[in-house]
Formats: sequence, structure tokens, C-alpha cells
Amino acid sequence: MRAVIWEIGASLDEARVKLGHREPVWLSIPTKRLRGDHARDDNAHLKVTLDRLAGVYLTGEHKGDEWGAVLLAEWHLEQGGSMARLFIPPAAVAAIQSPRTFAKIEARAAHSLTGHGRQLYVLLADKKNMHQQHWTFTVEELRSLMGCEDKNAYQIWHQFNRRVLQPALDQVNDFGTVSVKMTTQRLGRAVQWVRFDWQWKDPHAATETAVENDRHSQSRRKAQDTCDAPPIIEEDTPQGDPVRAWWNSLTGAERETWGDRAGRTFEAGGRQITRNDRDLSRAAYALFYPESATQKHVAQPSTSNDTQPP
Repeated sequence: MRAVIWEIGASLDEARVKLGHREPVWLSIPTKRLRGDHARDDNAHLKVTLDRLAGVYLTGEHKGDEWGAVLLAEWHLEQGGSMARLFIPPAAVAAIQSPRTFAKIEARAAHSLTGHGRQLYVLLADKKNMHQQHWTFTVEELRSLMGCEDKNAYQIWHQFNRRVLQPALDQVNDFGTVSVKMTTQRLGRAVQWVRFDWQWKDPHAATETAVENDRHSQSRRKAQDTCDAPPIIEEDTPQGDPVRAWWNSLTGAERETWGDRAGRTFEAGGRQITRNDRDLSRAAYALFYPESATQKHVAQPSTSNDTQPP
């Protein structure tokens, strides 16, 4: 269910459904995408999941008025079961898209994962929701949960570990919002159990991860202006200023988070000065790329009242 919600959220983004949208949305999504990598080829499990989503009821209060809505109002499997058409009510669209929740940040990071990495993330996230800090699987159980029980090569622990678990673990630790450690336990000479211990990142760290995951694969963990790939910026962003390129690539919620971390005021002449947007973006950029603090494009805060946007 969690993976399907992630895909619905990604499809809303791809359809350019804006935040604050107040109309229902029809989505057409390939069922293969909703089933996930390495899942069974039929839609038996998917239909159960869609039925469950249709039974998820959301409630809340907006400007003093109470409201209620289902997460999924209607679903159809079309074109021989290859496409799913989903009807998402306005309240559900808003709930899935909310950028100010940790769940949304987590979903964005998780959607960057592929194959076994995403499957492992789903397993750990489900255990996290049970308020667990670690979990132990039998090797046989883990093979099944990772969709590898029918592959003869993976019946050998060394192959299963080398080709499935270790790459998945590397993906989760690099792209996800959680730090995971894996240990094994033996019965005699054979590995029988696999234990995962995890520590979920705080929202600030998760936001940083989400920003990193939006960047070109060759430029992650690097300054944008050192990458061979073109910077990810809006079309109307002037070229040559990596601070403006980075700041304009953030969502509104991410700018709020980085602005808070950088500090919206500074002391000068014995009084507190509020940073204008330009200075705030440069202070945030210096935190995100510490090595940039010595570069000439990261200027010291201005004491003027200039409010020109970055």
C-alpha cells in the first residue's frame, strides 16, 4: 500500500498538479509501475491494495470547518490490466502532495530508489511504523520478501548477499532518509538470520537528502558548478550563479527549511538585521555546500534594505 501511494504522489508531480489544487484528479498509471519491480506479473495483489486504499478515510479541519474524504474514490484496470485509472478526491490530493510533512520528504527520497533498494526500504519503513528500531528476518523469509525465492542462484547466501542485499543496502543508505546497518547470525556454519538496525534522519537531514536526490546523478554530493551535466534550474534563471540556480531549484517548503537553518537575522553594529532574500539564499547555500564559503560568489550579508529576490 505504501509503495502505491508513493507512485500516486509521483504521478501527481509528473502531471504538474500544483499544490493547493482543489479539484479531483484522474490519473492513468501503468499497473507494472504500481506493482513495483520484481513483483508478480498479475494484478491480484494490486487489486487488494486498491480496495484497501478505497477504504482509507481521511478526516481533518480547515479554517474551522471539519471535512472527511476517502484516499481513493474510484479505480479501474483497463487495456487488459496494463493501465490503472485512479480517481483521487481533492482532499486526498492535498494530503498526498503536502510538502511540509516528513512523510512527503520520505516518499520523495524513496521514489529515487529502484529495484531491490526500494523493496528493502518498504520493508524497513513498515517496521518503522510499528515503532521498531530493528528487525530480524530469516534468510528464507527475506528472499521471499525481496522477490527472489524463485531464483536458484540466490539460494546461495553469498550470491543473495552480494547481488541483492548489499546493493540494496548501499542504495538505501545513499538515497534514503535512514541509516541502516545489517548484521548476520549463523546456525552452525550457515547464515540463518539477518538483522537490520536503523536510525531515521531528522526532518532537516531528510530535506537535505531530498534536495540531493533531485540533482543529476553525476552531481550528487558535489557542487553544482563542477558537474559536467547542465544545472537543474528554471528556464528563466540567469546562468553563471550557482547560488541562484540552487535556490530556485528548491520547493517553497525547502526554502523555508534552509532559511531557518541559515538564520533569518544577523548582528551588525549592535543590532539585529533581517537578511534580505539574496543574502538568505547565500547563507543557506554556504551551509549546503560548505566548501563554497571561501568562494567569491558567497558574499557577506548586506545591511541594506534591498529585497531583490535571488
